[in-house]
Amino acid sequence: MGRGRFVWFDLMSTDVEASKRFYASLFGWEIKGVDMGEFTYNMVEAGGAGLGGIMPLDAAHGMPSHWMGYLECGDVDETSRRVEALGGKVCTPAMDIPNVGRFSIVSDPQGAFFSPFASKTPEQYDAAPEPGLGHVGWSELMTSDDEGAKAFYGELLGWSAEGMDIGDMGVYHLVSQGGSAQFAGIMKTPAGANMPTAWLYYINVVDADATAARVADLGGALIVEPMTIPGGGRIAVFTDSTGAAMGVLSPPVQI
Repeated sequence: MGRGRFVWFDLMSTDVEASKRFYASLFGWEIKGVDMGEFTYNMVEAGGAGLGGIMPLDAAHGMPSHWMGYLECGDVDETSRRVEALGGKVCTPAMDIPNVGRFSIVSDPQGAFFSPFASKTPEQYDAAPEPGLGHVGWSELMTSDDEGAKAFYGELLGWSAEGMDIGDMGVYHLVSQGGSAQFAGIMKTPAGANMPTAWLYYINVVDADATAARVADLGGALIVEPMTIPGGGRIAVFTDSTGAAMGVLSPPVQI
């Protein structure tokens, strides 16, 4: 992992307590409150390692609960300038997080939001192992312009993409960087699908079907029923109890 990869994930939630209950029950996440002065940041851990946090989002602002992925970029200010030069937008200018690093919030040319991030201790991500159970194991961009998105992220972050034919749904672009293992996908939003261009994050689980079966009982709703993907793994996509979208991914069954 490291530069050019998603390294942290925050849930901006309109109901923090509901979100904590949902995810602690579904994934067994440990969630610990950290006093940030004006608000409490709820640190999320899986297997003893941090993966993100849960923050309050004022529903009066008119935005639904959503996940935000942080891309380690080395230089937030320069990355933000390049986002604009490549046709994207800077939504929140670069600012410091005391004792943590620096970040901004941007959108790509098609409107997907993400956060360029520069940690004060980037070596922790360079040395981090591949994501385990309970961590984000795959990131997926569903976009109105897959070729445009490929060009944008390729120029911005040095990503390369290998196309895979997925029949009627078009081409799925498997993303890697500098010879790394593939860690993300880009695909064009299917015709007729009523969904915005956005990043979706998949949590590694033992059994996607069993996890998906618990979503409704916890107050969420399935968007994509469990299905097999190329390679034999299983995925499902849902909204949590506050409306934020999330996916789960389980490995192929070993016979």
